[in-house]
Amino acid sequence: MRITTTLLLLLLFCCVSGLFAQSNEAWRSYEKALSEYKADNHDTAIPYLNKAIKASPDFTEAYHMLAVCYDERGDVKKAISNYERVVSKKDDEKALYNLGLLYLSDNQRDKGLEAFQKSVNLVPDYKKPLRQIALLEAANGTASDAHPSGVKSDRNVRLYAVVNLYEQGQYQKAIDESHKIRQSDVNAKVFYMRGICHEKLDDVDAAIDAHYKAISFDNTYMDAYTRLGTLHFNQKEYDKAYQNFSRAVELSKDDYDLVQFAGMSAYRAERYNDALVSLNDYLELQPHDAEAHYWVAATYSKTGNEARARQHLHTSADLGYGKAKEKVAGTFTEIEQIKKSTITAESRMSKKELKAARKRGKTE
Repeated sequence: MRITTTLLLLLLFCCVSGLFAQSNEAWRSYEKALSEYKADNHDTAIPYLNKAIKASPDFTEAYHMLAVCYDERGDVKKAISNYERVVSKKDDEKALYNLGLLYLSDNQRDKGLEAFQKSVNLVPDYKKPLRQIALLEAANGTASDAHPSGVKSDRNVRLYAVVNLYEQGQYQKAIDESHKIRQSDVNAKVFYMRGICHEKLDDVDAAIDAHYKAISFDNTYMDAYTRLGTLHFNQKEYDKAYQNFSRAVELSKDDYDLVQFAGMSAYRAERYNDALVSLNDYLELQPHDAEAHYWVAATYSKTGNEARARQHLHTSADLGYGKAKEKVAGTFTEIEQIKKSTITAESRMSKKELKAARKRGKTE
């Protein structure tokens, strides 16, 4: 592993913090080791670190750098030995995490899991060890409600496992894993993850039920409202779709896709005045969307406002929308309905929602 900026700053801080705690000889050796380390001369740094430790046997920072150097060299046993000295002398969640990784590379899975759990106990939202715990437990199928080292949030660990299984396409296993979360820890995040897994399994009723449970826990859960809007729209339950998309828009006013979907839903629910509000709001955000002007024209036509309908029809044609061009020459009363009859799950489930799911699985 190459040195990172964060690790270098940590080692420099250790230099300052250890200046008055160690002997002059130890400090000089450590300073030389740090210089060699920054130059990626790990083999040269190690003798200086050993000299520093010989001069000051309790020089924790020297043990820490020595562990990193051995890790860089691929000497797992010696890296483990030195990290063990570090964590025996001070609470350091990052050192525990690195020790856990080394245990795994040395086929000591139980010790690795214990190190990750201790790291999380120090910093409950430290995502790296949480992810490792989730991966280990999901792979082994040995997760229990109480971790041997007392991890403070069973929900966080298991949600990481659920998200990981979802990313792997193992949707039923993700659902099963979510049901292992203690009842007292179940919240909106848990139900949301169940919902999107049920969607992938084409179990629409179960997905809708899970998302409604999510918003019963948290009525500001925008992603759950978005999923409900999509599911209801594709079930041709347009009024319910509009209600959920509208709530999602309230929670994310600048998301023009949501505004557009709310307008499409209102149009199909024959709520034309609501459709005009949403579609005109959408045009404020996306004024050059030729097809959107066409939809607004269709909606004005439904309300009997042919003047406004024709105005937007011409705008749509001027922006290059083919169907609008065809209609300009004739009467507008026969304009066909909005083209999009479904909203694809992927249109609201790609990068944005997956990112939200990961975030929600990592935080309280």
